[in-house]
Amino acid sequence: MVQFFKVRKPDLKARGALDIDILELNGHGVGLARYQGKPLFVPGTLPGEKVRVRLTDQHSKYHKGQLLKVLQPSPRRTKPFCSYIDRCGGCSLQHLPLELQHQSKELSLGRLFSRLLPVPVPPSAWLTGPERGYRRVARLAIRRQGKGVALGFRRSQSHELVEIDHCGVLHPELSALIVPLRQLLNRLKGSRQLGHIELYHCAEGIALLLRHTEILSDPDLDALLSFAQQHRLTLFLQDDKDRRPLHMSFPLYYQLSELQLAFTPGDFIQINPVANEAMVAQAIDWLAPAPEQRVLDLFCGVGNFSLPLAARVKSVVGVEGVQEMVEQARGNAEENGCYNVRFYRTDLASDFTREPWAQEGFDAVLLDPGRAGAERVMPYLIRLAPARLVYVSCNPATLARDADILLAGGYQLTRMGLIDMFPHTAHSEVMALFER
Repeated sequence: MVQFFKVRKPDLKARGALDIDILELNGHGVGLARYQGKPLFVPGTLPGEKVRVRLTDQHSKYHKGQLLKVLQPSPRRTKPFCSYIDRCGGCSLQHLPLELQHQSKELSLGRLFSRLLPVPVPPSAWLTGPERGYRRVARLAIRRQGKGVALGFRRSQSHELVEIDHCGVLHPELSALIVPLRQLLNRLKGSRQLGHIELYHCAEGIALLLRHTEILSDPDLDALLSFAQQHRLTLFLQDDKDRRPLHMSFPLYYQLSELQLAFTPGDFIQINPVANEAMVAQAIDWLAPAPEQRVLDLFCGVGNFSLPLAARVKSVVGVEGVQEMVEQARGNAEENGCYNVRFYRTDLASDFTREPWAQEGFDAVLLDPGRAGAERVMPYLIRLAPARLVYVSCNPATLARDADILLAGGYQLTRMGLIDMFPHTAHSEVMALFER
């Protein structure tokens, strides 16, 4: 009789601690060592350090470890400014000076593009902003905890909530609101019906959206209204059916140079205002549009690139997949007196070259897709054949994939630059210029 059984995986937690040397950083700012002939990745470490770790995960090609103690620290190690760094899933690179953070991200970008280009394009100078207090948008999780309510961020790769009193990368006015918000939530009778909170630092103050799963009672609505009035907040409520304002202290918009761009909670806006200003200016500089030219802006959102471009060229067409944001962008164009820009809602995964606005032809294209990139857009862009194309990416891996299509379609990658949109995190924002 043949007996089938499962091979028991080794109990990694039962193993003792390992003292190892960190050799280098990978492209995500994680320390890399060698153990049993395989790479061992240990977050929170720097090259040249001797550290004590515990194996947490084991694969056929690599291991993962948890840092227990730094035995011999690197002289380049910096003291984290956040007391939640060991628990929160956010700014995991605070132990690295910004210079090392940038080097790590440049290394990752170079490896991604080395297979595409015989001679890699050297990154331009980094576009940077403040190291702290740079986030104007935040989403806070809510969880029942005993008889009270906890408010905070999710632990890395987990649904577990880390309760916080402050956050060093949030705009100071948003950070200062966390404790009063938690106190408010603990006074509400319907706290079990609460989902999450979104905070927005706008040009005229703070906007707050509260997600709830059931109808809130009148006493709870009164408490929320009183809180909004006391702190001069614009407050929205959202359930499964709609989003509605409970109290409007001011209209929601952000300033971009001389422009005022209105938005509503849920719209995508760049979270780092200083880096966004620099990014928009560089994108226009790289496109170098002439006054008589036509420019296409794909994934245009509320007009973050479209409206600044409109001041430089004959006409701009902005295209977005979400109708509500198209309406918002149209309103922004009218409010800012940009009458040479038009916005359309289009499914960009389909053949948009058949649309009347696409058949006008364009001299230049700018696109700023989400993390999934724009793979299905690439063939249609090649068919439009603009002379210059600027691609802004929040995911270098999908940018490299899409660049492969553009290169095969007759374009050259002539410039590339990194944007420090999210200091102290492993995320990279990249801008690339392609010319036909």
